[in-house]
Amino acid sequence: MMAADANLQVWLETVPNTRPSVIIPYVRSKESGNLRYTLNAVKQGLGGSSRIGQSGGVRIQANQPTALSRFSLNVGKHDQCRIELTLVENGNPAGTYHFDCPR
Repeated sequence: MMAADANLQVWLETVPNTRPSVIIPYVRSKESGNLRYTLNAVKQGLGGSSRIGQSGGVRIQANQPTALSRFSLNVGKHDQCRIELTLVENGNPAGTYHFDCPR
């Protein structure tokens, strides 16, 4: 899953053979700088609902993929699940990205 704007590429990777799934959001920018992020994952299903929230900051180097965080999530076949990632690059809003949770 990947989203892109003029300056940023944002995607999720899932670590193979992990249960629950380990998910790592990545970003790559055309320019070096400071990036702040807020991540929210919301899952709803027969077993109830859960929410994961993370935020932080990283220094990014131009054209180098940078992992923002790492979290685990167990998503069942019939669960509804979305991940929202909001970015601020060098103090300027850089976008909000929405992903379906990997299964």
